[in-house]
Amino acid sequence: MFELLVASLPFEIQMEFKRALKKGYWSNGMKLTDKQRRSCEQAMFICEGNQQQFLH
Repeated sequence: MFELLVASLPFEIQMEFKRALKKGYWSNGMKLTDKQRRSCEQAMFICEGNQQQFLH
């Protein structure tokens, strides 16, 4: 279920996740919680894996 949700994330949301992971906080200034960080990391792992499949 999580993988299906992640696969349908708009590109802008994926970029926000990447930015938040890099900086440690959301664009509104709120710090990422540990749970949010783990969820974003997992989502980005899935997204990047899906993108690699399309490139091959």
